Amino acid sequence: MSYRDFCNKVESAMSDLYEGEAQVYITDVTKNNGLILRGLVIQRKESRISPTIYLEQFYGMYEDGMSFSEVINRIRSCDRAYKGTDITVDMFMDFEKISDRIVYKVVNRDMNSELLKSVPYMEWNDLAIVFCCLLESKSDGYATILIRNEHVKTWGTDTDELYKLASVNTPRLMSDEIDSMENIILSMLYRKTSEDEGDSEDRMNPAVPDLYVLSNKRRIFGATSMLFSPHIGELADDYESDLYILPSSIHEVIILPYSESCDVDYMRSMVREINETQVDIEDRLSDNIYCYDRNTRKISVVAG
Repeated sequence: MSYRDFCNKVESAMSDLYEGEAQVYITDVTKNNGLILRGLVIQRKESRISPTIYLEQFYGMYEDGMSFSEVINRIRSCDRAYKGTDITVDMFMDFEKISDRIVYKVVNRDMNSELLKSVPYMEWNDLAIVFCCLLESKSDGYATILIRNEHVKTWGTDTDELYKLASVNTPRLMSDEIDSMENIILSMLYRKTSEDEGDSEDRMNPAVPDLYVLSNKRRIFGATSMLFSPHIGELADDYESDLYILPSSIHEVIILPYSESCDVDYMRSMVREINETQVDIEDRLSDNIYCYDRNTRKISVVAG
């Protein structure tokens, strides 16, 4: 079954299941970096906010052997999970009730030029800061609604107020974490060592340079931590140097102390190559690298 036929079949099956309760239809949705996904919308009569369930992953499950009926059950489970969020439509339309849920995230400005025409944003280096309403924090990520220009108009607010709120809410709701690359690699390599072989003091210690990974606890949109994390300044003070910041993805960045031996052109080409070969389009942040200036406490793009 082709992907288009699969989507049409899902739309038909879900329409039958929700007949009289909701309108079900397929729509193309522009995601981060211009990626277009096919989404199933379940529009209930009484609601102005509707879940969009992206079908690419379900088509993959179907191609891997899952029955079509089980696919439909999985999609219905996603809808039920959405209905279980602790924010209602009335709450979303009342700015005072959701102002403490306004958060921000960073995206590539050039790759999202079309999206930025319809949402409030602020420029930050080569990136854009956009705003979301955090519905809930889950073990596997965050459920959010992207704030658009029509929301701002309805609420009677502006971008500056959104930024002030998000600057307080994001560190509180999506707190940052930093860890050394050595600890992360050791954790990955030796997670089961104590179970399989017992603790050993002569385990080989991998040669890992002074690299750090900055993200948040959910590892979702963790690159946004660059905007507020105190760990960056603390790290610069510990090393008594400026820092290089490499955008691994929208979910995390890699930080290393400044050194005259660092080849900036090589690091930039490495980031570009990894983006092109290892990172999904939707998760790419930037091909540039950044520098944290210990004296000014500011982050800027390293000139190429």
